[in-house]
Amino acid sequence: MIFSRQSLAISTADNAAFAALARWLTIFAVGVFACSAVCSIISLHCLYADGSYQLIEVLKAGNFVAVAKNRNCASYVLQFPVVVALKLGVVNLRALQIAFGLGCFLPWPLVLLICRRLSPRHFWLAMLGCAVGYLNAAFMPVGEYSIAHAFFWPALFVILFVQPLTTFAAATLIFSSLILVCSYESLLFLGPPLAALALWRTFGGGEKKWSRVWLGLSAGLLVLSAIIAVDGIRHPQAPDNLGGFKQGLETMFLFPSWTIGWSFVWLFLLAVVCLDGRGFSRRFFKMELVLLATVMLVWGLWPVVAPDRLNTQLQYDYRAMQLFTPFGLLLVGCAVNLCPKWFAARQNYFVAFSASLLLAQSLWHISAVWQWHGFVGAWRSELATHSGPVALKDTTFGGQPIGHQAMNFDWNWANPDLSLMLAPNGRVKSIILPPSRAGWHPFDPLNPEALPKLQQYGLNYDDYIKSLMPAKSSSK
Repeated sequence: MIFSRQSLAISTADNAAFAALARWLTIFAVGVFACSAVCSIISLHCLYADGSYQLIEVLKAGNFVAVAKNRNCASYVLQFPVVVALKLGVVNLRALQIAFGLGCFLPWPLVLLICRRLSPRHFWLAMLGCAVGYLNAAFMPVGEYSIAHAFFWPALFVILFVQPLTTFAAATLIFSSLILVCSYESLLFLGPPLAALALWRTFGGGEKKWSRVWLGLSAGLLVLSAIIAVDGIRHPQAPDNLGGFKQGLETMFLFPSWTIGWSFVWLFLLAVVCLDGRGFSRRFFKMELVLLATVMLVWGLWPVVAPDRLNTQLQYDYRAMQLFTPFGLLLVGCAVNLCPKWFAARQNYFVAFSASLLLAQSLWHISAVWQWHGFVGAWRSELATHSGPVALKDTTFGGQPIGHQAMNFDWNWANPDLSLMLAPNGRVKSIILPPSRAGWHPFDPLNPEALPKLQQYGLNYDDYIKSLMPAKSSSK
């Protein structure tokens, strides 16, 4: 029989030593992941892509800004720290950028801490979801799909693993469900299974009356999230994004990026080790660990080693990973409850592989953010050495690396917004233009009246406006 006692009694190189290794690897991996979040916040990673645009919109409004009606809850999570800072009277632009970074990069570390408190034994599931789903599509800082994926995990942990329901777990479940109501279209697929599991616990017996009330309320909110997601799919605010999502879905499996490809390899190795029943050999245990550590190091340092191969836009194109990963691991979570002995016998493998994957992916993000940090310095230097509007082709950006510095972090239509947010000392001397003026743009950088009204945050347009008139005259 597949689930015989022999198959459950897996022989590892040293079970106690492997358990200790898995435990310390988890601590180290989570610590490195937290460091990657800190690096993103300090390096102003929140300004990448349309992050600069969304921050400017919040600063102009002085309040929350609706990006898409069916994603408002997720957008407000991202904007919450900067809006709080604005309400407290903060006007220092650097401080507001840091606050916006907190909203972009703190939710996932906080969610992991919550999952660890809810069910320490099953924490590897949340780590695996973070590593495979979030960190394969996380370089885009303001993706509402990241928030939807993040708060999926506390809801799943409460419904599957916290029995009986505690006060903290009930509050976590309702809070997560409220955020998921208007977060992303992926809830069309994630909401109904979570709601079904919540209803199964509600009417399955064994729960106190107050627990059934909270579980039932959560189920209703999750069903509502799926209904709102349907409306978002039927009436998309940006139809081109839906086409890009489908195209990215196709290329993700046919031509996987560096992190996606290695994630698939790691998951395959995990499956082989767990299904084979023999695990690591006692004889070659140390050599196998050295080999795996070497692979993780190369994996994590690849953006620094090969900057010409770094293409962070693929992380946006592959945002479907933040749907497939939680959906697939939801099924795994159900299997954990149905076959607890089988998973318990392989617990150390699941923990070690999940932690090592989280570690490698976090190192990759730190390396990529290091490249972004260098790019920010180069962007500021270009702004300081030019006057007026600057064509992208007249800069060093958008092409091959210069030495070991990647130069392809510009984001087409958002270039003017990034130029404002990175203006040296707040003095806007020049603005780097998009490569094309076709299509939608947040504002016209050639029109002084269209420049965002951000003077209260220390931005000064005097130098730019003075140089704008000769530039406009020479372009005629």
